[in-house]
Parts: sequence; C-alpha cells; structure tokens
Amino acid sequence: PPHTMSKKNGEANGEANGEAKEAQNLKRYTESDVKTHNKETDCWFIIHGKVYDVTKYINDHPGGVEIMNENAGKDVSDQFEEFFHSKDARDILKKHEVGAVEGATEDDWKKLESGSGGGEATSSFPSFMLPLLVVLVAVLYQLNKTYKFV
Repeated sequence: PPHTMSKKNGEANGEANGEAKEAQNLKRYTESDVKTHNKETDCWFIIHGKVYDVTKYINDHPGGVEIMNENAGKDVSDQFEEFFHSKDARDILKKHEVGAVEGATEDDWKKLESGSGGGEATSSFPSFMLPLLVVLVAVLYQLNKTYKFV
C-alpha cells in the first residue's frame, strides 16, 4: 500500500520531524526583548540566533563577571567564536537556552555545533597556535644566526 514505508525511513522521518517540531516549539524573542536583560542579576545573550539566560552561570564563567556584564543583552556570536570555547563550554551554554531570536534559522543554530573555526570547537589546540609557533621559531633562528645565542 502507498502509506507503508520501511522502518528505516520511518525512523529517519521521525527524527527529522522531531527536530522540526523542536524548532517550532522554541520560544521566540526579538532583539529588543533580549536587550532588556542586560545586568548581572538578569543576563541574557544571543549566540547564533539562540537566546541564553546565563544569569545563574555568570559567576562561574572563566572569563569573569566583567566580560559577561559588558555584553549582557547583546548578540555575542562573534565574541563567542573569537575566543576559544571548548565542546564542554558549548554544552554548558545549551543548558541555559531559553529560546530563539525571531527570524533565526536552523542554519544559524548549527554554527554553535561546529564553531566558526571549522571544527576548532572540539580541538584542545587553537588553530592560530601552529602558524604562530612557526613564525616564532623562524624569528629565533634568524636572531640566533645574527647574535649567536646558542
């Protein structure tokens, strides 16, 4: 019969429908809504289209309370990606999710999973370090040739 499908396809469709249903069930906020949550006792962020209430986490943030306060109520996607955040940090963030910004898409949300650095989020060695070390070694080599340190 036409309505019959294999179990495998049914499971795949069920998973996709579950993800779509989850996206539809997210509470939506405007950027103006989030801007009102801009102090230490009420601290929200927008990161990649999702909204996070990090008020309870603010004192535990390794970067300190000050950086959290400076950015409260703002879209901090670029700042979040600019500083290395591990997979654990991203998992902690997910625990504070309260909704999504109106107009945000699932493509925006997926950026949190991968990080803007193309997988850097799961690495314990930030990608900028290797080129920096290469340059440092080259400079030291040239200085040693000139001044005979070693």
